[in-house]
Amino acid sequence: MTNKVPFPELNSEGAIVLKVVEGQVPVAREDTQLSQVVRLCSLMTDCWAFDPQNRPNISRCRTEVNWMPSIPPLKGKTSDPSAPSAELLVEMGRIHHSQGNFKEAISVFQQALSAATSSGDRRLCEGVLLDLGRAYYCMENHTKAEQYFIEAQDIFTQIGHDEGQAEVLRWLAKVYDAQSKLTQAEESYTRGRNIFSRIGDDRGQADTLHGLGNVFSKRSQYPEAEEFYNQAREIYARIEHPHGRANTLRQLGWLCQKRSEYIKAEELFNQALDIYSRIGDNLGRANAKYDLGHLYRVQGLNTKAAPLFAEASGLYSQIGDSKWEKICSRWVDVVSKEGDSLSTSLAVPGNDDVPSPVPQQ
Repeated sequence: MTNKVPFPELNSEGAIVLKVVEGQVPVAREDTQLSQVVRLCSLMTDCWAFDPQNRPNISRCRTEVNWMPSIPPLKGKTSDPSAPSAELLVEMGRIHHSQGNFKEAISVFQQALSAATSSGDRRLCEGVLLDLGRAYYCMENHTKAEQYFIEAQDIFTQIGHDEGQAEVLRWLAKVYDAQSKLTQAEESYTRGRNIFSRIGDDRGQADTLHGLGNVFSKRSQYPEAEEFYNQAREIYARIEHPHGRANTLRQLGWLCQKRSEYIKAEELFNQALDIYSRIGDNLGRANAKYDLGHLYRVQGLNTKAAPLFAEASGLYSQIGDSKWEKICSRWVDVVSKEGDSLSTSLAVPGNDDVPSPVPQQ
């Protein structure tokens, strides 16, 4: 994935071992190449814990590795050995996507789609179309996202791919939700959930339960939303899916904030932030910092909110999300001018009220 061997400047095994033993290794998040495999680096770091009791067991290692984008070497299977295969391009695109680098992901997915189309690999094409739709959705280009989802849906339906049909229904529901078409969103989530349940796909069931929680939250039906979120949370914990857990923790945090349960909300947002940091999800980190900023903001703790909004703005800038970068920057200005006060207004220039939770992939 990184196209680079460790310590290329060293030729001696002894020198390499000494560097590792002394901890003279790059910080994964700050290294250009290693930043592509932050989740793997985090797992390896856990395996090096001094206390054996704190090291992950083989079951957890296997589960976490299964959730990471990966592809075995395909040496000799292409006419141009130096050209990455369509399969490798897909996995590279998914790494960019998981880190919130959606523009880079789209560029790589387009290359993968072109390669898959040229080779006549229909199964790979349908997957890439879904990946492209997801990336455009995360950039809030819902029209483009819907276009790719419908293209993928046509192929999945023609070949009778149940899992693919259910996944497309889930993402179309997310598009409808973003467009405030809540009835259509609920119908699509429910149809997708029924298929996932029939084929025994726990991850899919958790994702659609989470989506239904979002729909009911938008309708201000908070007890129902919380029930859906908790059902999703239990499944994510059971299958050890960190990204799903973090997304659900965020939404539960917002529900707690609405009920003025600020201590519980802070705990949930921080749990989500820890997970996002561990798996290298920059969009998730930005969202969780934004959440914490608003949590402190509603309590009048502006001196605690300001640095969080600033950090979130920097992360949104890093992943190319100019809309939320500007929103956070405006909040930095507001909270910095007002200072701590229990009577500060929630209004921010250009917004009539506090924005709802930032969209998550």
